[in-house]
Amino acid sequence: MMQILALDVGTSSVKAAILDVASGAPRGPVARATYTLDHPTPDAAEVLAQRLWSAVTAAARQAVAGSQSLDAIGMSCLTPALVLLDAADRPLTPIWTHFDRRSRPAARQVWAEVGPEFLATVGNRPLPGGISVLCYRQQCSEQPALRRQVKSYLHANGWLGLCLTGEKAFDRGNACVTGLYGTVTDQAWSPRWCSYFQVEPSCLPPVICGSTTLGKLRPAVAKELGLPAGLPVKLGTADTSSAMLAAGMQSGDLLHVVGATQVLAALTDLPRPSPQRVTRQFGVGQAFIHVAHNPVGGAALDWIRELCFRDQSEQEFFNQTLSAARRPATSVILEPPYLGGDRLEIEATRAAFRELTLATDRVDLLAALLNAMQRHHREALTALGMGDSFRKIFLTGGGAEIVRQLMPGYADAAVQMVEDGSLRGVARLFASQGHSN
Repeated sequence: MMQILALDVGTSSVKAAILDVASGAPRGPVARATYTLDHPTPDAAEVLAQRLWSAVTAAARQAVAGSQSLDAIGMSCLTPALVLLDAADRPLTPIWTHFDRRSRPAARQVWAEVGPEFLATVGNRPLPGGISVLCYRQQCSEQPALRRQVKSYLHANGWLGLCLTGEKAFDRGNACVTGLYGTVTDQAWSPRWCSYFQVEPSCLPPVICGSTTLGKLRPAVAKELGLPAGLPVKLGTADTSSAMLAAGMQSGDLLHVVGATQVLAALTDLPRPSPQRVTRQFGVGQAFIHVAHNPVGGAALDWIRELCFRDQSEQEFFNQTLSAARRPATSVILEPPYLGGDRLEIEATRAAFRELTLATDRVDLLAALLNAMQRHHREALTALGMGDSFRKIFLTGGGAEIVRQLMPGYADAAVQMVEDGSLRGVARLFASQGHSN
């Protein structure tokens, strides 16, 4: 029975567990170590590298305490999250996460100069935070000396892999959201975009399948984690892809991730770039995925509950009030719906309630929000480009059961809940069909 340490690095916490590879199930409690993002400006969302590493090691130590045997380590990770290293492999700046929007000036410039070419080859618009080379360009514009100091360009899982093994790499899914990779051309680092963004190709490590064994656990880190040295470490890939691995998704299936916003993803054999979605490689194997977003998600529900329904318990709000708000018709409209912004837009987006009157009450506002959630769910399905009929629908994330009840069409569909999907998907990196050494 093969057992692995799975590390799931999210945007506010790291989960860790010992997983049985055959079933993907935890062999004990799931450990969690939280960390905070810093916001030195309103658009910033960064974390110090050492703080992230401390959360990873804390979660890992909790998970392996008392473990008798362990065969390997694997990861899933927030994507993208830019890590720039100097010649001694020391982080030069805090890690800019995908929530960071300080690179809007760089994104505007790239879209104006080379937008159609960028979309057609990289597979995505130059999205601030969503494409890491824009963060790099913005940092270099603010710190001109930085460009000379950078000797390695990585994302968070690649940097964590370096910490664990001493080896550097990108998985294919992360490479697609650097802005430096030919996602829909030759699936290799692009001389065109390296030149355009003034990134030295020597700073970019090899691109490998996420199920490839990156290297062996270094003795010093093994001691820190309480593990034997020499354990094989797999790089893994993005958290969305990892959840798809956990679900065992096939062509014709839909993954619906419930979080601050809602993410819809599907496998595709025909990657087609579009401004309305993200197109990238799956990260494991040669497959591609399309990813769309519904901006009305958990953050919007939390906001309206805190603003208008503080007198209600969480159970009362989610079990009773939400259901009641779906029944009465309301003339109030939430449009645009971007209470938490829009991950697929370059410019800042905002939300607005319309058709308010003196008779409007809090249930009207909640009903308008739920109507907007359903409307933009349908728009996200359209943007996904896969039709609206799926073989299976896999739901994962906090609040997934609540969203299942809110989405039209889900009541009669083949919907399967996937608990801790991005964590459990790490086990699939070691399954025979995804294994690569």
